[in-house]
Amino acid sequence: MTERELIRRLQNRLPIADNRHYELTIGDDAAIRVNETAGERLIITADVSVESVHFSLDTMTFEEIGYRSMVANLSDCAAMGALPDSAIVQLVFPKKRANGNDTDINESIERIYDGFARACARWNFPIIGGDLSRGDSWIIGITLIGAVPPTARPVKRTGIVDGDALWMTGTPGKSAAGLACLQHWGRENIPARYQQFAGAHISPIPKISEGVSFAACKHVHAMMDLSDGLSKDVAALCSDNSLGFIFDKDLQPGMDMINLSTELTRDWRDWFYHGGEEYELLVACDSAFDLRGAVDNVDITRLGRFTSKLSGMFVQGDDGGMEELSSRGWDHIRNEL
Repeated sequence: MTERELIRRLQNRLPIADNRHYELTIGDDAAIRVNETAGERLIITADVSVESVHFSLDTMTFEEIGYRSMVANLSDCAAMGALPDSAIVQLVFPKKRANGNDTDINESIERIYDGFARACARWNFPIIGGDLSRGDSWIIGITLIGAVPPTARPVKRTGIVDGDALWMTGTPGKSAAGLACLQHWGRENIPARYQQFAGAHISPIPKISEGVSFAACKHVHAMMDLSDGLSKDVAALCSDNSLGFIFDKDLQPGMDMINLSTELTRDWRDWFYHGGEEYELLVACDSAFDLRGAVDNVDITRLGRFTSKLSGMFVQGDDGGMEELSSRGWDHIRNEL
């Protein structure tokens, strides 16, 4: 069973409630609540970051862990075309040290909140509450509320039509390449030519303003946060819209990533297609529309097109042939990359 299949089974176990106030619930980057009085839509999303699963104390500081945990939610907010409104934080910290000294724990919690504060200050929203508890490891759970202005629209994962093009902000695989750098060289010894990859992993920038701009573009049909790997997240878009997908031929990262993969004897395609934690946006739009004209000064790449003639994902080769691409992004149930 995959993570996606388990979520569907859990959803089927829940009672059917009167959701007249909700335009969208389980199954997208966020739920959408309609505030009829104010004429706006609120989006609600949640994410959990767990030590040794989502982050390692060997490669990140506590402040960086707090910041990136908040970014995971902000990226979901961006994918809906919303602006962050407020957040609630649940923090589980390790049990008391053997010597009974909690000073280091207290200071670590404060550093995590410094990371939260960094994100809150940059994107102008408050933390309005939360909870603290002891446990066996560091766990950060965040619920984020965002707002879609009355004159705007929330963008969902569904709405893609046959022939639509798919674009992505940024370059897929940079975060996975950054993690490989950290694991190979350690935090202090990464060559300067590869520091960009470590930065993409440690301090990603959610595309908040870009998401709002894309949502305002009538040619955009759907959006999704890219965080579990290109192959898994594109597969989710295919499933939700009952379409196949063909990646453009000659699709590859810059030479820096290719050189890094050679130096570490890794296949750059594993990072590019199956890496995760990019916190970028996948944007589906009219095939004839050049999305680069929708937002100024944003790094964006066309990935390929959706099709009703195929089921699954395929990479187009130079000879015109097609090679099927399996979904191998991170899955918490299968526990594999």
